Amino acid sequence: MDFKKLQRNAEKIHSVLEELPDGRLVTKKAIKIYIPSRFIERGLAEIGIKTHIVGIYAIVLDDTYYAVSLVNAMVQIEPSSTTKVMFDEEQYYEFSFEPGGTVLSSTNLVKTDTLVYRIYAEIISKGNVPWYLGYLDLAKIFDTAKYHAGANIGKNHEVTELVISIISRDKENRHLNYRQVVKDFNEIKTKPPVYISLKNLTYAATNTTNRIAGSYFGDGLISALVNPTDRLEKIENILRR
Repeated sequence: MDFKKLQRNAEKIHSVLEELPDGRLVTKKAIKIYIPSRFIERGLAEIGIKTHIVGIYAIVLDDTYYAVSLVNAMVQIEPSSTTKVMFDEEQYYEFSFEPGGTVLSSTNLVKTDTLVYRIYAEIISKGNVPWYLGYLDLAKIFDTAKYHAGANIGKNHEVTELVISIISRDKENRHLNYRQVVKDFNEIKTKPPVYISLKNLTYAATNTTNRIAGSYFGDGLISALVNPTDRLEKIENILRR
């Protein structure tokens, strides 16, 4: 399956899912759920006798349509089979569900406030954004944090959007913020950004002082020499006094 050819259509996905009186979520047709394999190492998934994954995943129907879940909680799923697939040299878990099968064991989820930090550390801070999360999805990634995790991190949208704007870069030149090159909403789909780590000195640091005064001095020095700044920022002016 070519993930790049999938069409996003939440209505198609919702039409085949049904919540039962006992709290289970079942599917009327065969579907698949995807998460990055690295979620296991980051405390965002557990695979064993019982399978739990963070509620930030992609649901695919008929290898044609997909939708995205942005739930800030761990959910228990009951796949009929589990395998690993590759997408752009990155490994993902593929959970398959047969028609009539249980997708979620229960829609009554347990609140875990520390889960929000793990989501932030992996997806935002490290810039490890799964293929199914778009630029606009990232701005809404903590919208359910208060309800599902009991954390207020997503209460102020401006803060989340600011951080996302910092890690989102132009694919052709990662020194450029994506917000500086995108022209309209259509380009968000046709020309999506790439993402960097907040700790990436090469691209995230905006001035010479930040590049050479922090950790990873070697990387910072090379970045300062290769891409010298042409203006004095306010923070530099203060630090040099």
